[in-house]
Amino acid sequence: MRSGVLLLAILIASGTAAADSGNPTHDRLMAMSPDQQAKSLSKGIKGCVGTAAFPMGVVSTAKWKSLAYWSVRCKDGRSFAVQIAPDAKGTAQVADCRALEGSGKECFKKL
Repeated sequence: MRSGVLLLAILIASGTAAADSGNPTHDRLMAMSPDQQAKSLSKGIKGCVGTAAFPMGVVSTAKWKSLAYWSVRCKDGRSFAVQIAPDAKGTAQVADCRALEGSGKECFKKL
């Protein structure tokens, strides 16, 4: 599942960077309140009203440097992992947390 352009526009336009992770969109999210984080991350997910967000971490290995991972929980009980690229657009990919089960990766856990 891919996130919508609206999510990217909101993340790019909002907030100022609080840290320098190498991922400007992640830094802007970190500067937001928890409610704002959940709302911003859920904007591109159809039918999701974000109620909780969790910064899982930013990758530091050379090949995937500065990819940021977040989890977001929706009001309807669904949860998603959001991968945010360190590009100027904050390109995001979204995966249902249920799809990660059994893969060794989990939502709402630090990397």
